[in-house]
Amino acid sequence: MKFRLVFETTTKHGKKVQLKFKVPPSKHLGLMNFLKIAMEGDEDIQFAVEKISEDKHDLSKAKGTFRLVQDDSDESITD
Repeated sequence: MKFRLVFETTTKHGKKVQLKFKVPPSKHLGLMNFLKIAMEGDEDIQFAVEKISEDKHDLSKAKGTFRLVQDDSDESITD
């Protein structure tokens, strides 16, 4: 089984853009647990980009919040 995180947005001209990140097998259980906690807790999820250079870790200005919802549709994401 493979997991990918898929982010999707729309440009100001209406074009869909996707960004996909592979989740390694060693992180599958952690991802599933995180998603379960986020869905059951009904709390916002904080999102941020961390910049790492040598020994320095800085949060980027790109950050936000979102909430997970259960999608019961049969729609699938295509490559």
